[in-house]
Amino acid sequence: MTDHRPLFIVIEGLDGSGKTTQIEMLRDHLQARGEACYLTAEPTELITGRMIRSILRHEQTVDPRTLAALFAADRVEHIFHPAEGLLAQLAAGYHVIASRYYFSSLAYQSEHVDPGWIAALNRQAKHTLPADLTIFLDLDPQTSMDRITSRTEDTELFETVEKLTHVRESFLQAFDVFGEGENIVTVDASRPPVAVADDIARLVDML
Repeated sequence: MTDHRPLFIVIEGLDGSGKTTQIEMLRDHLQARGEACYLTAEPTELITGRMIRSILRHEQTVDPRTLAALFAADRVEHIFHPAEGLLAQLAAGYHVIASRYYFSSLAYQSEHVDPGWIAALNRQAKHTLPADLTIFLDLDPQTSMDRITSRTEDTELFETVEKLTHVRESFLQAFDVFGEGENIVTVDASRPPVAVADDIARLVDML
């Protein structure tokens, strides 16, 4: 890394791929260099994200297109919120590390909603704030399912091997179709967390 400009780094992957662990290890790596980090995730804790979480917990039911539009709206709020937004954090000098961004919308919602429409909803986000680096933590869907079911927390929507297989394929397709001009790197997430973290740290250090 030749300078200390604030970086926007997105960690994508199937549930169970280790996103939270890797985000925390990357934060530790950057903070060890004396650089401040802001960790965030989608759906957000903003009002739009709370609506999505309610739907994912099956507390409310909406049309799949409504859910896709809510994710896009939450992303707009995530970018532009004057205090907690991504642009505000970057402007304040923080590296921003996000769990999920617009590729997750294409991967998770394209089973029931036209992916072209989802892409259109997310063009402003792609135009306004593409990530400096998107890491895809790639994991076999069965391994992902095994990790998910070993947790004690409730599983939300999307979590069967068949759906995870579709999501993984949709991620790869989304990178091809919607990832033009972006820095997207696939990392094997089946390995020990420290090995994965070392790879990610090297990629970030090259930015």
